[in-house]
Amino acid sequence: MKYRVKIQSHCGVVDFMRFFQEDYFEKIKKACIQYLYSNYDYCYLKAMHEKNHISGADSIIVGSSHAMNGIIEDMLTNAGNVISFCISSQDIYYDLAHIKEALFENKSTLKRCLINLGYYMLFQDLSKSESIRSIIPKTYMNLWGGKYIHNYADAQSMDLFENVTIDSFFYPIDAIKVLCDFWSCEVLKEQSSYYGDLLLREDNNFLGVKKVDWSKMSDEEKDDYAINRTLNGHNKHIKHEFTRKENGEYLSEIVDILTQNDIKVYFFITPYTRNYLKYIDSRYKPDILNALNNLKDPVEFLDMNDYSDIFSDEDFIDSDHLNKQGAIKATALLNEYIALAEE
Repeated sequence: MKYRVKIQSHCGVVDFMRFFQEDYFEKIKKACIQYLYSNYDYCYLKAMHEKNHISGADSIIVGSSHAMNGIIEDMLTNAGNVISFCISSQDIYYDLAHIKEALFENKSTLKRCLINLGYYMLFQDLSKSESIRSIIPKTYMNLWGGKYIHNYADAQSMDLFENVTIDSFFYPIDAIKVLCDFWSCEVLKEQSSYYGDLLLREDNNFLGVKKVDWSKMSDEEKDDYAINRTLNGHNKHIKHEFTRKENGEYLSEIVDILTQNDIKVYFFITPYTRNYLKYIDSRYKPDILNALNNLKDPVEFLDMNDYSDIFSDEDFIDSDHLNKQGAIKATALLNEYIALAEE
């Protein structure tokens, strides 16, 4: 239904009321939703940092999509109130950035930091990856400005409204920006996790989007997928010796900062399928153990692949990411580990 006032002129009938229409507010709603899903990582991280600033946390999690998919914050009861700063492709440099900002925002209640590692993570530098480094100008630069750009020196902040359709005559862009940013932040603080009613794991995964069930794929199909992830992807990082050196230094800095603030440090690796473990470079895990053993301060370390009997193909959404059923198991394992470590 539209409400209109019409006036008569020598040119005929003029539609005078262009703003007093029901769909005016529907278009604002559409813009807010477009903004959220176009900038989901930024909106999520901004919301979690605001939550940390307002209420603090007992524990924070940093890491990549393996932790984002594999840990359910409100089920990690032995860690108290948990905030996760994990998004896909995040590397150790940005883990460090989140830790620094989290401590600056609120360091009165933080007791532990849970740091997710992939086997290849000590050799990964997001800022040098041509295929995925757009995360930096779109997400991290909008979150923190030019404070953390690492080795992407010429990065320019991306417009968060690039994919939002809005008529600037009817909707002043400055007002819409404030509204979209406020709404997206508040709704994600309510969800308080990357996944929930706003986004499901299956809607954020290549196989899930294609409606392909990992557990129903043939062994040959699973191997092909795992080979693409490892031999054609993650294993290629092993050659990045300078990045490995840098990440070793960031790892030491992370542990130094946390221990100086009396925060207990946990490193953990989520489980992978047998197909992925078959092809991932065998040099990665010993290198991680060596790096952790050489830190100045002792840390806790849990590799869930040492408990492979707990997990099955039905727990995975692809070769190395857990579905919700698998995430429940992984969270329970980490929860138990924290309880034993703090007895």
